Amino acid sequence: MCGQHGMEDSDIHHEINVSLRLSHPNIVRLMAVARTESCFLLAAEYIHGATLQQVLHTDSCLVKLEGDDAGFISLDLSMAVEYIHAQRIIHQDIKPANVMVHHPSKKAVLTDWGMANIRDTVMLRQGSKFTAQATGPAGGTYLYMAPECILMFEEASFQTDMWSLGATYLEILTGSAPWMVKKQRELAALMATKTPPHALSHLSDKNSFLGDLVSYDPDSRPSASDVVKFLKSGLDLTSRYGYKW
Repeated sequence: MCGQHGMEDSDIHHEINVSLRLSHPNIVRLMAVARTESCFLLAAEYIHGATLQQVLHTDSCLVKLEGDDAGFISLDLSMAVEYIHAQRIIHQDIKPANVMVHHPSKKAVLTDWGMANIRDTVMLRQGSKFTAQATGPAGGTYLYMAPECILMFEEASFQTDMWSLGATYLEILTGSAPWMVKKQRELAALMATKTPPHALSHLSDKNSFLGDLVSYDPDSRPSASDVVKFLKSGLDLTSRYGYKW
C-alpha cells in the first residue's frame, strides 16, 4: 500500500532501489515492479521451501535439517551479508523469519529489504517509519537487535548487522531463541547488565568463534568476511558444492 493509508512513496522507492543493486545467489532477487493508484506491486523471485523460522520450530515443515545443513545455512547467510556489506548496505533486520530455505537444496536466501540502508548514498530520514523501526520494531525482531540499538537507540551499522547475524546463528546451531524473554523491556534489563544471550551457553566449543558476534563491544565483533572464512574451514565444501574455494 502507498499514499495516505500505506507507506510513503519515497520509502517504497528506497526498497526498490536497494533490491535493484543486489545480485547474489543467497539474496532474493526483485523480478519486477508495477504501480496502481493505491499500491506498488513488487514481484520477487519465488523460493520453494520455508522460512528458517519454520524450519527450526515447525514440526510439520517440509524442510528438515540433517548432517551439516545448519553449518551450510550459516555459511550461506554469512556470504550474503559479506556481499551486502561490501556494497555498503546494512540489512537492519536479519532474523530467521527473513531467511528462506530452498527445498530440496536447502540453500539459504536472505530476504526483506524494507529496512535496508545504503550507507553514504541513502540516509534514513529522522522521524521516518524506517528510523522508528530501526530503534524499536515490533513482532519479535527485538530478540535479534544489538544492545546499542535497544539501550542507546543508536543508528544501525555493519556491527549491528553482525550482532543480528550472531543471534540468528545461535538459533540455528542450538535450536533455541537467543533470549528467553517475552517483552522488550525484559531484554533491555538483561542487556543493561551485559548479560550474554541465553542460547550462548548451548553453543558448542567448535563454534565458539561465532559467539564473538554477540559481544557487547561492537568493534570486537568479527566481520562477515571473518565469519565466511571460519565457516568454510569447518565444512566439507566439496560435498555440497562439488569444489572448494
